[in-house]
Amino acid sequence: MDGNAITSTQAIQAILAPAVMISSSALFFLGLSARYIALLTRIRLLNDEKRNLNKLMTKQGQIDESDNIRLLHIITQVNILLRAAWFVRNAIMCQVLAVICFVLTSLSIGINFFFYTNLIQGLPLYLFTGGMFLVLGGVTCMVLDIFISYRVIIIEVKDEP
Repeated sequence: MDGNAITSTQAIQAILAPAVMISSSALFFLGLSARYIALLTRIRLLNDEKRNLNKLMTKQGQIDESDNIRLLHIITQVNILLRAAWFVRNAIMCQVLAVICFVLTSLSIGINFFFYTNLIQGLPLYLFTGGMFLVLGGVTCMVLDIFISYRVIIIEVKDEP
């Protein structure tokens, strides 16, 4: 093998290395999307229940104590779930930006292979590191969502008669 073939092979390997992070970020994004949809669906259902309780209250002029407690729990849950949805949305945005960083990392490695200059020599490392920080940011947002979402379950269980 000549020197160019080895160098080309090494360049291709280096370009494909961030693809592992692209795949992992995409998998994380898939899970986050499912979580986000579930949160939004739950918020919509709770809002629908709140509207029904408000209609009942308007029709009857008042509601009994258990319905009033349920209404207060719904309002509390919706507020907490909105905060959780905010964290999941931020985690999704972090993952999307991380994928962009990893794709740009691969491109910059290829550009470095063909046009090696001091100006872009460190760019792949900076982009990859930025992508890793974004992945960390997304994971941190998910941890916060987990803690927040647990509070909703506690409220829901307390709501049972």
